[in-house]
Amino acid sequence: MKTENQIAIIVAVLILILVSTGIFVIYGKEDPNEYIYNEFRVFKNPTIGYTIVAYINEQPYHLQLRNDPKSTENITLSPNIRELILLKEATVFTLDPDFNSIPVLGASEMATILGRRMGIYNKRVFGAVTREPVNGTETTIVDCNNVNQKLNVIRLQIGPETKVFLEKNNCIIVQGTDEWEIVRASDRLIYNVLEVIKD
Repeated sequence: MKTENQIAIIVAVLILILVSTGIFVIYGKEDPNEYIYNEFRVFKNPTIGYTIVAYINEQPYHLQLRNDPKSTENITLSPNIRELILLKEATVFTLDPDFNSIPVLGASEMATILGRRMGIYNKRVFGAVTREPVNGTETTIVDCNNVNQKLNVIRLQIGPETKVFLEKNNCIIVQGTDEWEIVRASDRLIYNVLEVIKD
């Protein structure tokens, strides 16, 4: 009888240890689709992209971007771009009129963060193209020559390396090796402006 009680106690303790270990393993795992990055909550959307929860002046913002911060860390970004963007009252996003719609996603994401729609930075934002379209559609043409004391120009372009940099006249270039890389570089710039990624 004594032995049966001892065996029952040992079995109960073993079951308790196994259950406790199982709970720890289940709840102790990190979810690869949700994490904290420099005090910002990042989680993968069930459809497309990521949501970044940013607090600006204690106001929470749920920002929708195509790429998470970790996937943009390797993109080089010239210093002082954030300050330049925040210093001027307006920004024009300009791109080649022959691009497909993918780079427009990058420009749209940047315009949403910088512009008046969300109320974060409240800059005036505009869209333009770098040259007259072949079909002759009337549109605003803006290039780096239009940078001035009050106006930033952010040109989205394809180039040999994905990066964000300044040209001599402080024109901001968001460059990707293809259209999707332009979007990734756009997200890198957004993370810099929001100070999610601090350079």
